[in-house]
Amino acid sequence: MARKLGKYEIIERIGRGGMAEVYRAYNANLDRYEAIKVLHSFLADAPEFKTRFEKEARNIARLKHPHIVQVYDFNFDPDTGSYYMVMELIEGGTLKDRLQELAKNGEMMPLGEALRYIRESADALSYAHKQGMIHRDVKPANLMVDRDGRIVLTDFGIAKIVTGPQFTVTGGMVGTPAYMSPEQGMGEPGDERSDLYSLGVILYELLTGKPPYSADTPLALILKHVNSPIPSACENNPRLPPFVDEVINKLLAKDPAERYQNADELIADLQELEQRSLHRTQPLNDTPVPPPLPPDNLNVVTGDDDDSPTIRKSNLIRQQAKQGAKSTRSRTPLLALIFLALLVGAAGIYVIGAQSGVFPAFGGVATDTLTPTSTEPPTATATDAPTELPITVVPIVVSEPPTSTFTPSPTLTPTPVPQATSTNTPTPEVSPTPSATPNITQTVAFERTATTAACVFDYAVVEQSPEDGDAGGFFTVNSPYTREITLLNTGTCTWEVNTSLTFVEGESFNAGPRIFIREPVEPAEEVTITFEGTLPPRGSLEPISGTWEMRTPGQIRFGAPLVISILVFDPGS
Repeated sequence: MARKLGKYEIIERIGRGGMAEVYRAYNANLDRYEAIKVLHSFLADAPEFKTRFEKEARNIARLKHPHIVQVYDFNFDPDTGSYYMVMELIEGGTLKDRLQELAKNGEMMPLGEALRYIRESADALSYAHKQGMIHRDVKPANLMVDRDGRIVLTDFGIAKIVTGPQFTVTGGMVGTPAYMSPEQGMGEPGDERSDLYSLGVILYELLTGKPPYSADTPLALILKHVNSPIPSACENNPRLPPFVDEVINKLLAKDPAERYQNADELIADLQELEQRSLHRTQPLNDTPVPPPLPPDNLNVVTGDDDDSPTIRKSNLIRQQAKQGAKSTRSRTPLLALIFLALLVGAAGIYVIGAQSGVFPAFGGVATDTLTPTSTEPPTATATDAPTELPITVVPIVVSEPPTSTFTPSPTLTPTPVPQATSTNTPTPEVSPTPSATPNITQTVAFERTATTAACVFDYAVVEQSPEDGDAGGFFTVNSPYTREITLLNTGTCTWEVNTSLTFVEGESFNAGPRIFIREPVEPAEEVTITFEGTLPPRGSLEPISGTWEMRTPGQIRFGAPLVISILVFDPGS
């Protein structure tokens, strides 16, 4: 008999994550297939979870947008003790699947396709942000691509459902370090600009095949988002036009005030970039010429009803045009001065040659106009010949540092002498340079906050074979014992190599002090641990138990203790 969840008939499981499992289900009343997201039952143990779930589920159900998955219903299943949401069934894979497919084939996503995905995602965020909803976990795994190529954003509101509105260290934080904004990594809840930062990370990955930052541990990855310079997408993919870096740099600005302030600003620039990418005639690695600024009497397209001439002008293009004009103006005086210097030099050589008889006198220039011992430049009068003009501008100097009042020091070495020595030579003032590494006090405080705030380490036991306790059957004293334990990473961060199941107290069954996991386990992935030991030499009418704990490589405990119980009997007693 098929399993039922309320009025829905469960067909098959189509996905599993750290917070929920997703099933394909049939709604007989409406004669359609839908997706049901069943939240793990352990989440319901959190304080005020029921109230929070119902409130946020209602908010999510109100979101109706072509690029946001539609939520139809939500309820509680008493048989499993789990809350669930019924949603639109998207036939297709995730953007993460698309990236993996491209990487497998050694291909790179076309620029137009990447810009469209990000623009449609930004359109979804724009709508949700205006409804007061922040996603807080935008990543390729939460972006579906249906069979028509439409992008659909999923898991809206899950962050607030599973952690609550406070986002405290004790409550943890939902988020993925690879796509997390610097402020989220520092333990802050983030706002709509944090969602846009995550979109910037995704855009970079779509165009280069890899995220902008990578590290061996979640904390190191968070520190890179906080401190490391923004890498150039164009350097990693030389076929990209330079204007792509400008959009990515604005999306990934460390300071939220320097990013796009809302999704609509980003959409305007993405539309401009899509047009430019479609109409490019020069090779993709050429630097485009900044377009001229439009006349002041042209209006930006805003949907107004007036009939005046209009032109769509994005902030990005306006900035480029201003920068191009500024660059042209800054080069003009320098070129003029170089030309004058060359002209003066040629004239000076000619005059000296004329004095020596090498060149004939020209245009009334006297051979005694300039002598080698002269300490002052000649002056021109209104009746002088035009060729004397270059000589009169010999004293012009483009840039000359003071010679008697400034002596730069070759090295700047701190000295413990408490009293400074007064000199007439000014020492250049050194401005503090921002360091990519926080000081010790900041690092200690940050590690304590970022590790717990950005990562939730937890697990769930999926299966044990043999089962635990009485259900596992009887085993003979002194006999070898093996149990396969399948664990699910229900946290938000990867379990690093050498994460272990560590013995704490009770009976160890001679399985050793630790059972190590020898490969990384991503969030929502399963791993099977082989528990091998020897049963004790005594039997008992009650199961013999030992307590074990999951620990990180740094011996930080996480999750509930795991009790292993075995019924052991002695045939000779």
